[in-house]
Amino acid sequence: MARTGAHRGGGPGPRLTKGEERLPVDMRKRLSLRKQQVLVSLSKHGVPELRARVVLVLDASGSMSSLYRRGTVAGVAERMVAVAAQLDDDGEMQAWTFATNPARLPDLAVGDLPQWLALHVRVGQIFGFGRRKPPRGLVPGQIDMRTVGIQNEEQKVIAEVRAFVRAHPTPDPTLVLFFSDGGVHRNREIEQELRAAAEEPVFWQFVGLGSSQYGVLERFDTMPGRRVDNVGFFAVDDIERISDQELYDRVLSEFPSWVRAARQAGILR
Repeated sequence: MARTGAHRGGGPGPRLTKGEERLPVDMRKRLSLRKQQVLVSLSKHGVPELRARVVLVLDASGSMSSLYRRGTVAGVAERMVAVAAQLDDDGEMQAWTFATNPARLPDLAVGDLPQWLALHVRVGQIFGFGRRKPPRGLVPGQIDMRTVGIQNEEQKVIAEVRAFVRAHPTPDPTLVLFFSDGGVHRNREIEQELRAAAEEPVFWQFVGLGSSQYGVLERFDTMPGRRVDNVGFFAVDDIERISDQELYDRVLSEFPSWVRAARQAGILR
């Protein structure tokens, strides 16, 4: 289990996470600094000791190919590990990939980070003619990305994450970190899922990776008809150039206020 550290002044400090001692030295140093920056972001909202289950969702559609090739998506996943390490009791993060279809990935434990990134951060694929046999070399838990496909069907993975949360209740809220480069076109279906999810103990933070056509996700903040605003969205032109502190400030900008509103509405205990 994770433990809470403390600053010299007696306040809460970055949490020590099981397995981080097994990381390569450079990655361990980055994680340590990033947990401190997550704590700074939470402290700005007056909730340094906030706890949450963290879920990562990665767009694997065809338009994301260049972001996978140059390591952008792997970099995003590594940076989000610090959020889970600071917020989640066991420091682990549930994860999904999606394109035409969603697929749940193995949980991301801090100590397994280098191997997890190498095995599971991959873009979707399509079946070639006459090539429907499983590809050689897949390791246990690794997804055949041809089953994920290359289209944009966000509503399917949203529904799957919602089903997971219902099946695995926790006293802590759930923060979903959802990364996509746009191409959203299932606006009605996505809206239906997220409106229904407004009564659930989940906050959906969508992050656009610099493309366009985010559709209904950009409009959710102003949509009426929900007791609480359960969706956040922002887009960045080049996420690799944003500092860790700025990224965590933006990723965590709406979650604390949602927690307060959801508690007042009785959605959270």
